[in-house]
Amino acid sequence: MVTIMTNLLMQQFVTRLKSRHAEVRSKAARDLYHYVKTELREVSVEELTSFMDEFNHHIFEMVSGSDVNEKKGGILAIVCLIGADVGNINTRISRFANYLRNLLPSNDTGVMELAAKTVGKLALVSGTYAAEYVEFEVKRAFEWLGGDRNEGKRHAAVLVLRELAVSMPTYFFQQVQQFFEMIFNAVRDPKPVIREGAVEALRAALVVTAQRETAKQTQKPQWYKQCYDEANNGFDEIYTREKGVNRDDRVHGSMLVLNELLRCGNVEWERNYEDLMEKLQYQQNHQATDAISLMPRLKSPLTAKSQHVKGNLAVVISPVGNHLALYESAACRQLMTEHFEDICRDVLNQRPARSSYIQHTLLTILPRLAAFNKETFVKMHLAASMQYLLGSLRGREKDRCTAFTTIGLIAVAVEDDIKPYLPRIMEVIRVSLPSKETPSKKRGTSLEPAVFVCITLLGHAVKLMIRSEVKDLLEPMLATGLSPALTTALRELAASIPQLKKEISDGLLRMLSYVLMHKPLRHPGMPRPPPGSSLSHNQSLEVQDVPSIVLALRTLGSFNFDGHSLLQFVRRCADHFLNYEQQEVRLEAVRTCSRLLRLALQSATNRHSDTVTSTVADVLEKLLVVGITDT
Repeated sequence: MVTIMTNLLMQQFVTRLKSRHAEVRSKAARDLYHYVKTELREVSVEELTSFMDEFNHHIFEMVSGSDVNEKKGGILAIVCLIGADVGNINTRISRFANYLRNLLPSNDTGVMELAAKTVGKLALVSGTYAAEYVEFEVKRAFEWLGGDRNEGKRHAAVLVLRELAVSMPTYFFQQVQQFFEMIFNAVRDPKPVIREGAVEALRAALVVTAQRETAKQTQKPQWYKQCYDEANNGFDEIYTREKGVNRDDRVHGSMLVLNELLRCGNVEWERNYEDLMEKLQYQQNHQATDAISLMPRLKSPLTAKSQHVKGNLAVVISPVGNHLALYESAACRQLMTEHFEDICRDVLNQRPARSSYIQHTLLTILPRLAAFNKETFVKMHLAASMQYLLGSLRGREKDRCTAFTTIGLIAVAVEDDIKPYLPRIMEVIRVSLPSKETPSKKRGTSLEPAVFVCITLLGHAVKLMIRSEVKDLLEPMLATGLSPALTTALRELAASIPQLKKEISDGLLRMLSYVLMHKPLRHPGMPRPPPGSSLSHNQSLEVQDVPSIVLALRTLGSFNFDGHSLLQFVRRCADHFLNYEQQEVRLEAVRTCSRLLRLALQSATNRHSDTVTSTVADVLEKLLVVGITDT
């Protein structure tokens, strides 16, 4: 029998899993996963079996109901209980597999995405049933792709195929020929989200095929040629396959496929690109989702390392298109090399297209073209591409944002060959930043973070070539106010152009002094400033919001301020922020204090300093108090 205490706990889990708020559901799932892996292992077999049976009843009710949030909660519960060491695992897998099948397709995309991810996780732990389970799910997905168009079924099919390609590549490879025959039905779908989902599945499948390609193969795999031919056909004026699909839909699908083939044929650029994006922390602000990475690690890593926290449990909040393992196909590279000129022509011919989907894909694919064959691209297509991109900066806001990033990435790909275009690029950046005449309240309000991304990528690409331009831009950049994009840009520019590190550090410290201490920065030994003095940009001393304080503390603790004494900041953190009302601020203050103390001690190793010693003793005492009282 389930005890009263266990029953109460179960009800709490279920209530929280049904919540309308994603963060509450995710926290409930983490807590349930922890409970299953720890406390539940200590109870008797009878109590454990009873708990699982009772919880299965709740899961069935949640996934069978009409409420979307309850369905998501039910799926999360399945993920948590997949690995429980109790009862007959085959019975449990069979039961959970049926629950998930009844959720696909669904009217809600979030439910389908979550269910598809869980199908992949279930396959991972299904042991001797893995082959049978994967074959059933893959064949069902093929039926949905091959039959009459049903929007929900098509979308569910591509989501499931992607997850199975990622989690069970060996079994998926056995069905790969039929995959390539079926997937283009979805690549040409009238609905953009289905086209993009299909290409996500295609990307995962290309990783599977590239992994299994060997230099000794006597016959080249035909899959890449099949993909290229399908993409090429999509650009034909007279091509038509499915009712309701217009030319823009076909062209968009074709460009998405070419983008994947270029990705598969140039792993060196993809690694460089991922490293840059990680440095830039270039992740758009996505709401917390229910996609939980519980259970064993995937055979092809699905998420970046930073997304795995608390062992095997992480709430994945990255955009769709999570990182797959990178593999290059020699056959694909050769195919792309042979057709490079045709690909460039077909892609650049889409510049006048009115479709926002085509425009976005065009901006995404251009850096890959530049990186694939730098010499040919620079000679034949760089001028036309830059003219188009600089024109896009005058267009719609969404296009402007992507165009700034694309310009930066092309600069990284072509390096010094971007030099003829630097004056115009830097002028557009300068105009995008606030001037001295801009009212302080309007600074930074309409600025796209992509402007900072562009400056940072240019620094990576040409380094000292833009030293004087970046130096002139520092004050306008600082005038936008503290933001994650700004602090990341300053950190990377200080590394790319070391000659500017002092100016960058000084400017950033002045800003942090105003955010954290509400007064101008005073270096040790400097005279006190006259009352009422302020920064040249008249930065406002309004009451700071919590995110600004947390960001300022994080920047202070992570930026390399070599040559600056930060003891005054350490004291301010200890005296004010370690006792702050919001826990988020207290935690960040602990991290910042700890790092700054370590740096202070390292810099004082060869010389005794009473100031450092007393500060360290003082702050350590306060850290210990916080550690005891704030747990």
